[in-house]
Amino acid sequence: MCNQNEWIVREAFLAYDRGDDARMLEFIDPDLEWTYFEPGLDDARPQVCGGREELEQAVRRQVQRGLRVELEEVVAAGDQVILVTRTTGLDRYRQGDDRSYDVVTMRDGLIVGLHACRDRSEARSLAGIG
Repeated sequence: MCNQNEWIVREAFLAYDRGDDARMLEFIDPDLEWTYFEPGLDDARPQVCGGREELEQAVRRQVQRGLRVELEEVVAAGDQVILVTRTTGLDRYRQGDDRSYDVVTMRDGLIVGLHACRDRSEARSLAGIG
């Protein structure tokens, strides 16, 4: 059974997957705070960005590079939702499949935070799942 936060994250991802950026952004708070790791650097520190416009630009760059993100798993834990994805395609940083673990923070029906984690264990810990 899917809770509302899980449904919202899935719907945002499905809109992204269809290339419907406008619909995807309906689920994103304008003041979104998100972190990511620079691809290709094993010891990279998380980079912090703000605003949905930066996220939209990052998504467009990814598409332009021929990378495709596939949804593998969504796990809701209250206001935290773990999003497991796999990026396929090749660019100068990725050689084949690249699995990502993100913790999405929800508030009032919107995605307000997106935090990249190094692995499933870190994502579960950040989301408060034993």
